[in-house]
Amino acid sequence: MNFIDISGVGNAGKSAVADLLKEVDNFYVPEYGFEFDFMRVSGGLLDFRHCLLEDWSPVRSHAAYHEFIDVINKMGLDPAPWDIVGLINSSSQRYDGKFKGQFRPLSTEFANHFIKGSFKAEWPYDGLREHGFTRLAKRIFRRLGFKERMLNDVFLIDGHDFDEKARCYIDSLYRSFVPPTCDHIVFNNAFEPFNPAPGLDMLNARQIIVTRDPRDVFVSGLNHYNISDADRPLMASDNNGLGKSFLATDNIDTFILRYRLYNEQLYAGPRKDVLHVRFEDLILHPEAHIKLILEFLGVNQASHTRPNSCFIPADSAKNIGIWRKYTNQDEIRYIESKLSKYIAG
Repeated sequence: MNFIDISGVGNAGKSAVADLLKEVDNFYVPEYGFEFDFMRVSGGLLDFRHCLLEDWSPVRSHAAYHEFIDVINKMGLDPAPWDIVGLINSSSQRYDGKFKGQFRPLSTEFANHFIKGSFKAEWPYDGLREHGFTRLAKRIFRRLGFKERMLNDVFLIDGHDFDEKARCYIDSLYRSFVPPTCDHIVFNNAFEPFNPAPGLDMLNARQIIVTRDPRDVFVSGLNHYNISDADRPLMASDNNGLGKSFLATDNIDTFILRYRLYNEQLYAGPRKDVLHVRFEDLILHPEAHIKLILEFLGVNQASHTRPNSCFIPADSAKNIGIWRKYTNQDEIRYIESKLSKYIAG
């Protein structure tokens, strides 16, 4: 499989690129709301890779394995409504349901591949993830002289072939439900756009980073309870007052701080497997940018067999310049003064 990550920093319009790729033969594009967070979360796949491949030590590799297994179980659980214990332990991603019951088995098998041996030893670092009662019990056992109670299973973990195994693992996950004709798999913000190199190297993938005018990001991301009736039609269709709260639009200074910080951290290196696209450029100059994107992905133009079926620039153009209709133009001028380098020309 060929893996492509479409990434941005929130409300950037990356769904326009996803809609374009839905029109191309042999592409699997996830539904809008599905972000495979397992890649990027703390203790997830990229952190596991870092501790096994880039910054190995006996302490970090052992701890990373346990944290990875914990994340697998929390994100994978797909409990029934009456399964109270499952609902308590699940973090609600329910990946077992998404991957046809294969997420936890395949992920655990992948993690266990790197265990090359184990031994019994006192390993105080495990106390950081153990329950407080367990730590207390061990201190009591030590005082009572029950030394065998102090021993933990310590894993010898070797991640030298991590990337090879990761590609097979992710391929197997997606093969559990993706049609066999699909050989291009699109991720939605899986690697994030700040340091994509580890994810791209791991899966031999490519990334498209989408950016957008901060004025439109701000207006379309305003919360329901913090907007006038006159401005309500300017909000994004998927803005339910909660889903866009991460944009921090409740406080304009915090919004500006967030937008500047995130965009300053965007990857800007020389890699040929990363492409930057401005939302406005894609919508206003679609032919040139469709060609650019397909060439970047190494896809023949002839594979774009369903043009204008999902990606309709005329419709998306309605989301450009919505800031002009916003009633509080003083806030727009303020954003312009603070984020002038990010304003669309």
